[in-house]
Amino acid sequence: MGTDGFNCTVAEWGRDPAPGQRKGCFIKDRPGAGPAPTPPAPTPTPPSSSRKPRVLLVDDDMGQGADVTNALREAIKANAVSGGAFVWNTQSQGQVPLSELKRADIVVWATGEQYQNTITAADQNVLRQYVEGGGNLLITGQDIGYDIGTSAFYTGVLKTRFVADSSGQAKFVTRGAFGNTAFTLNADGSAKNQYYPDVIADQGGSSVVASWGTANATAGTITAQSIRVDPNRNRAAQKVQDPRGLVEQIAANLIGGILNQILGGNTQAQTRNQPRVSAQNAGENAGAIVANDAGKYRTVTMGFGLEGLTPNSRTILMKTAFDWLMK
Repeated sequence: MGTDGFNCTVAEWGRDPAPGQRKGCFIKDRPGAGPAPTPPAPTPTPPSSSRKPRVLLVDDDMGQGADVTNALREAIKANAVSGGAFVWNTQSQGQVPLSELKRADIVVWATGEQYQNTITAADQNVLRQYVEGGGNLLITGQDIGYDIGTSAFYTGVLKTRFVADSSGQAKFVTRGAFGNTAFTLNADGSAKNQYYPDVIADQGGSSVVASWGTANATAGTITAQSIRVDPNRNRAAQKVQDPRGLVEQIAANLIGGILNQILGGNTQAQTRNQPRVSAQNAGENAGAIVANDAGKYRTVTMGFGLEGLTPNSRTILMKTAFDWLMK
């Protein structure tokens, strides 16, 4: 009420007209006074520049090796908007359509242990349309560069250069926009399925944001051997007979011996005999992750499978990648 502190007592009003009897006061609002003002509403908090995205995981492991959906589900859910994490399994659902990709702010394309047909030409075409429409893409898999590293999609859309088939070591360290954190593949709690993590480099304006061994490693430090003995005999045989990337070719008389070493588990001999990156390419970045800001879209290319990290490391690296993709 607008009463200016009104009191209804004899002290304020003088003589009591009816001593000893109960009385009451009826108070009217002051002219022009209204109800007590409502407190102002709090100022809305502006949206964060690193808002959580809607995420589509494309499970493209085709049932080979560790299931990437099981491995990545929790890390994606932790870093996606509530109710905004979806899965498309190419083995059971076929090729993912553009309409499904467009539902997501970020598409995570995971190839698991696939080393052939990792991202088919048809899938590359659909992904190109998705990012050209403003979508953001994270691809993760240890043999994507090995398989499609010479394609226009890999070099032109992802702006990534395939350097060598295997890092020769499990540790990588982030740098630049991805901070400075060390990660190790195949640790306890991971899928332990990383054998040939790609060595990759920046191209055409992209940036290496993680490197093998140290944050600023160059290709001269890289050997081409697998980081674990490969139990897949067909894959091991192909890797030796068809080395790819900027590496010295294996002499013909060494192929049989090295193949036996890989299949037999003699990793020390394998390390001695496998080729190193060619001397003329020794200054190339020995990257583990390449980030590409193309203006209307962004991509992150990981030369390894995220399932090869522990759950905590997956979550940390996923958040770093998503925050950068959503800037």
